[in-house]
Amino acid sequence: MSETSETQGKQSSRGFARRRAMMDAAWQLLLEKGFSGVTLNDVISRSGGSRTTLYEAFGGKDGLLTAVMTERCMAFSAELHISLESNLPPRDALTDFAFKLSTKILTEEAVRFTQILFSEGQHFIPMVEKFLEVGPESTRKHLANYLKRQNDLGNLVIDDPDHYAEIFDAMIVGDWQNQVMKMISPPKLSEEEITKRVKRAVEVFLCGVTVESKRDKIGCATD
Repeated sequence: MSETSETQGKQSSRGFARRRAMMDAAWQLLLEKGFSGVTLNDVISRSGGSRTTLYEAFGGKDGLLTAVMTERCMAFSAELHISLESNLPPRDALTDFAFKLSTKILTEEAVRFTQILFSEGQHFIPMVEKFLEVGPESTRKHLANYLKRQNDLGNLVIDDPDHYAEIFDAMIVGDWQNQVMKMISPPKLSEEEITKRVKRAVEVFLCGVTVESKRDKIGCATD
């Protein structure tokens, strides 16, 4: 490696580390203070970066918060998508997806971020729209695509994948969003309690959409 290439590599690495530190600091400050409360001075003070680097990398506060929020939401959704991209039988895939979703939305971080969105979102519409795009809407689209594949394979009867994805998502999320909107912390559920709720929801959903010839196989009684 030439001296010039090595120098450029070190500069690139340092630049990435600075951006990473700024994003980590911005996320923690966002959870602590909300969108309105985050200042660039706070981010720079906590991350050790400079205002010049921040503007070069993100264009300002809105760009920084959008970048870190997008990254966190995509990471949140990515684990859920894995369950729907597997070759597991519908019951196993939907149970895995629902358990991960139920567990993730109950974390303190998820609850706090959702509360901030509901309380301040009307003042940060572009950020909320981005959150919906890379978070809930992306996950629901993956779920709809999964249900369509299962319909095409002849396992489920899904004439409107998008609507059925909404139905299943609502069964799993339940009253969680209403509680968060009212600034009420959702109940702390044990893994056993989450598992029971998930199994119940998957059972009700699958028994409603499984093709007649396969209902016995998944334990749904036929008349």
